[in-house]
Amino acid sequence: MTLDSRGYVSIAELVVYVPAFVLAIIICVRHGIRQTSGWIYTLILCLVRIVGSVCQLVTYSNPSVGLIQAYLVFDSVGLSPLLFATLGLLSRLVDWINTERGPILQATHFRLVQLIITVGLILGIVGGVQQGSSQSTTGTSPQPSSVSQAAIILYIVAFAALVGILLLSFGYLSYVPSKEQSISAGVAIALPLILVRLVYSALSTFTHSKTFSILGGNVGVFVGMAVVEEFLVIIIYLGLGFIVPKLQKGQQGEVGNGQWRQRRERPIKFTSLRGANLA
Repeated sequence: MTLDSRGYVSIAELVVYVPAFVLAIIICVRHGIRQTSGWIYTLILCLVRIVGSVCQLVTYSNPSVGLIQAYLVFDSVGLSPLLFATLGLLSRLVDWINTERGPILQATHFRLVQLIITVGLILGIVGGVQQGSSQSTTGTSPQPSSVSQAAIILYIVAFAALVGILLLSFGYLSYVPSKEQSISAGVAIALPLILVRLVYSALSTFTHSKTFSILGGNVGVFVGMAVVEEFLVIIIYLGLGFIVPKLQKGQQGEVGNGQWRQRRERPIKFTSLRGANLA
């Protein structure tokens, strides 16, 4: 089995994501699964990238249609955990603002963004399977389908919503504890990186340039616009997982328990987005 440059990239991903996966588990245990505020999705992304890299490496000795489809699917769904993780972190930030100041956003807004990302994820999986099937049928580089294009459009919409939530929260950071404010800084750094990653996916999906082809594209462009960005976002979010304190039981969200209906009697407890099952 002779590896090409893409194969060495997969090895590099394993070197990064295997220890990151372990750290993500530690963080999820530290904060509690129901209060992970997005870190569960960093764990999922690490797992997705590990399995995807293994599938890509195995294709060198067994280039079966199933393995190619699996690699394409895992590549296409990588954006959704990044967006989910960002949404979860922002929900924790806004939750503090809602509790201390009063509502600036409701859980319904976050559920809507969550729905958009989820539909994009489903379409991305379907599109990845279709690409793998077309590659096996024609024997040429897989061509993105309209389903994959629809997934990218939804991801772009979700990304715009995340930017809007972050910008809105900037005006109320004085209501957020100092250690929790690091979330806004971390997300502000991560969003441009996610944007570059999103642009790469859009170019690989909407253009027919071989440079951005998923299987045979330029490796330097792939590393510079996709791999490195994901590495950095994971590092940032894992760092936040160790910086922000664990929430105490009394700080747990209330939306999921239906207590948001008590907002007139207890306005300071109006809503808490962590109960919206985003974490």
